Amino acid sequence: MPMTEADRERWIQTLDGLPADQTPAPDDRIAVEANLSGFLGNMWLNATIPEVQGVSVAELQMVAVQYFLNRADAYSAASLAAMTELAETPGGRRAALKALERLEKLGVAAPSWYGEELVLDACWESGDVYGDCRTYFMSFLAPSGDFALSYTVDYSDFHFDMVTACGHHPDIEVLLSPHRERNAIFVDRLYVPRRCEPLEVYKGTFRSLDDWDIFCVGGDPGKLDFSYVAVRSMWKARLRMLPQVEIDPGEMVAPTDEEQGLRNGAFLTYLISGNRELEEPHIKAIDEMCWFHGFNGFSVSPVSAFVFLERYLPGKYEPGDPVIRAVRDLMPDFVTWAANVTDVPLEAVPHLEYKTGQLLKGYPKWKAMNKDIARIPRPRSL
Repeated sequence: MPMTEADRERWIQTLDGLPADQTPAPDDRIAVEANLSGFLGNMWLNATIPEVQGVSVAELQMVAVQYFLNRADAYSAASLAAMTELAETPGGRRAALKALERLEKLGVAAPSWYGEELVLDACWESGDVYGDCRTYFMSFLAPSGDFALSYTVDYSDFHFDMVTACGHHPDIEVLLSPHRERNAIFVDRLYVPRRCEPLEVYKGTFRSLDDWDIFCVGGDPGKLDFSYVAVRSMWKARLRMLPQVEIDPGEMVAPTDEEQGLRNGAFLTYLISGNRELEEPHIKAIDEMCWFHGFNGFSVSPVSAFVFLERYLPGKYEPGDPVIRAVRDLMPDFVTWAANVTDVPLEAVPHLEYKTGQLLKGYPKWKAMNKDIARIPRPRSL
């Protein structure tokens, strides 16, 4: 549906609602960009809500451009200067540039930092050994002041890349330090920040900016992490400074019948060697566990265990099905065995076992089969 006058007025009130003492100083580039990024993030979020689809990001950006043009002060000029880089669409960036030029003709100068050279300084990454989570960092050098961004993404074969935390600060060390301290404590499953190539940052975060799964926040985009909404426009703009490559998601390759049979047999042998007594539902549970974890190669992780137990099975079985009871019985053995036959480091296995055990407390927790909850396999970005 097209934007109504009520929509326009609501967004003008939002843009105009920042108290004067909270308006960033026009010459403070990072403060202006952070402020504008929050506004743009809210606009992007609004455009994703099903009830208002049709009020596009492009339309909302034009409301912001017109608002700043009409306000015609130093803060507006600084916001438009930031928008020439941060706006979601090329059209929004061009409109901001034209509006900034109009303000200059009216005697409202662009901020001192406008047009300065921004240089990428360094890229870093940290994360877990399972490939479920990465935090990427970028630091930048500029005459008006250096600054850095952080961006944490969770990955899975069965949901879209989900951004769970973001940050910005003038000093990259302030962003790196908590990860160094925490990850050094849990070296069994996490690694401390290390330098990486800009291309790795691009590949690891590009898809998360647009290709996200509303289901993972309970169908409510308002539940997306606030720091992601606030920093998203800044991160996306800075990615445009990095090497641009086509991100090929590839294909999801299901295990062949031969692969499935070999894995089923190997796990069955592992269980029998431990004198486990197995019945028909256990055989079906073995097939389900090996099949689910066998796409694009065999792997296991805390996130894959969660998605299997809480997203895949509830979409296929009633909670009282004998197969569900069999999964509950065998899942602890499965993750231990799967970790040992894949590339999970030996020291990271106990945490995987612990997280799986936590998921199995009181399992199953759903009341009835829900086919809408089922996850469709998709290639991981990582």
